[in-house]
Amino acid sequence: MIEATRPAKLDEIPIIDLKNFNYATTAERDRVVAEISAACKQAGFLYIINHGIEPAAIDRIYNVARNFFALPEDDKEEISIKKSGYAFSGFLPTAHIGSDPTMKSDLHESFQIQANLPEAGTDAKAVAPLDEGNLWPSAMPSLRDDVLEYRNQVTKLGYHLLELLAAGVGLPTNTFTSRASDPVSMLRLLHYPPQNKIEEGGALGTRAHNDTSIITILAQDSVGGLEILLKNGEWVSAPPVKYSYIINIGDLMQAWTDGVYVSTPHRVINRSGAERYSVPFFMNPNYRETFAPIMKNAQPVTETFQSLIKNPQNLCYGDWVTEVYSRIYNDPTKAAA
Repeated sequence: MIEATRPAKLDEIPIIDLKNFNYATTAERDRVVAEISAACKQAGFLYIINHGIEPAAIDRIYNVARNFFALPEDDKEEISIKKSGYAFSGFLPTAHIGSDPTMKSDLHESFQIQANLPEAGTDAKAVAPLDEGNLWPSAMPSLRDDVLEYRNQVTKLGYHLLELLAAGVGLPTNTFTSRASDPVSMLRLLHYPPQNKIEEGGALGTRAHNDTSIITILAQDSVGGLEILLKNGEWVSAPPVKYSYIINIGDLMQAWTDGVYVSTPHRVINRSGAERYSVPFFMNPNYRETFAPIMKNAQPVTETFQSLIKNPQNLCYGDWVTEVYSRIYNDPTKAAA
């Protein structure tokens, strides 16, 4: 049995007011930058409020998620990820297992869209850019416009955050945004049913993992379930804060900053007894970007949590994440069932 976790304290996962990116003075902006930087160096997680996205837009995307997952299974399976090839777009059912049997299934169902992965014109993987290759359910024709509108808003927020994160480590503000000018980002809608059995070694809502992104921008509903592993080895919960986003550092940002910003393990366990919905946006780089550090860490750190999937061949991000998705979602070389 996995014991219930305590809520994180504010000095562990702080709530940072972005003031809608309208700062009265340079000093006020510098304080926000310092707060974000400190959180990303310590826990790799933070909440943001007054982030520029209206509450109505957040409510709308939750409603989209609820309506989609309430569709009959046949309507969802119409856009099975197995039909999307290298687009890795569409629907994944609860307890989906990809092509790697060593990875445990997760107790959630999902719908996801991509952008610009893989590159059009590559040899064996030549497909249309994913804005054209995404799959959309015919039973819910409004979903496409709603999802793309939301993605555009959260992408803009991501660029603002990347500028502040660059300033937080003394780099030019365009350092990270220039590497994400044509990003291979992913947006997911997630539905977690209540979890009755919570056992060590058993399936979880989402297994412990590090994100593969630059940063992740997460909207979670009022149910809760996100848990984070602190540096001292303790799991703590990140309770919902209405209309906030939770931001976390991904493996790529940790690599770029040579470990100054930390990518932290996290998981989801829906202990609530209610249905849980969340909408993570994974802000990823351009296809051909690499993991090479952009700066030097004056105090090198030792990795304490091994990422699930390494990159021993030093592939560019797009090629690497295509391999990752082929393992955890679906092998596009295999015909759809």
